Amino acid sequence: MERTILRLNEDRSRAIEMVSQAPDGHVVEIRKPSRSLEQNALYWAAVHEVAESVWLDGKQFTPQVWHRYFKERFLPGRVIEMPFGLVTEAEPSTTELTVDEFSHFIDQVIYFKDQHL
Repeated sequence: MERTILRLNEDRSRAIEMVSQAPDGHVVEIRKPSRSLEQNALYWAAVHEVAESVWLDGKQFTPQVWHRYFKERFLPGRVIEMPFGLVTEAEPSTTELTVDEFSHFIDQVIYFKDQHL
């Protein structure tokens, strides 16, 4: 999959070229950017700090367990309608968050961290 991020006029020109050369039937998607690498680093630093410092009932938990906890606590699940009237809830994913959404998520995690350290 070829993609381009619009930062400069040259990027816009490249995007226009990509669209004009795309074969019929291809999908072109324009969306807000997802979380940044800097945000991701900040988030995982906070998660690791919680994992290293927070004890609950005499136990410590791994960063991966805290990550799952934070997703379930601070990100809304999405309900997916299935065939035959079945409904299921999709696990929240931080990879699908926009920069603004991930920023809000990080704020909640850092507030949690500050309250428990």
